[in-house]
Amino acid sequence: MDWSIMMENYPNGLDTRYDRFLQTRIGAGLNGTPVTTLSMLARLGLDPWQVARDLSAMSKETAWAKLEKVMISFADLTHSAKNRQNIVTGLIASLH
Repeated sequence: MDWSIMMENYPNGLDTRYDRFLQTRIGAGLNGTPVTTLSMLARLGLDPWQVARDLSAMSKETAWAKLEKVMISFADLTHSAKNRQNIVTGLIASLH
């Protein structure tokens, strides 16, 4: 990866447009540790900033469905379906 391009576009090295989305606490892990969107995505082996960029380029409905699937696949959080849906709705609103 050419890091110089990233550094030119973002002086601090990271795209901060998605901070609200990535830093949102989405629950507690099974061990009680707080889990943010960023930590969930990273633990799933996904690039959190790329996921945020991809979701923000989609329609709200498509992004919502994709993010809900990601949350369902993350086994370290337990949510009721309604709670998960509310979290996904809030996260998608922070991107659009």
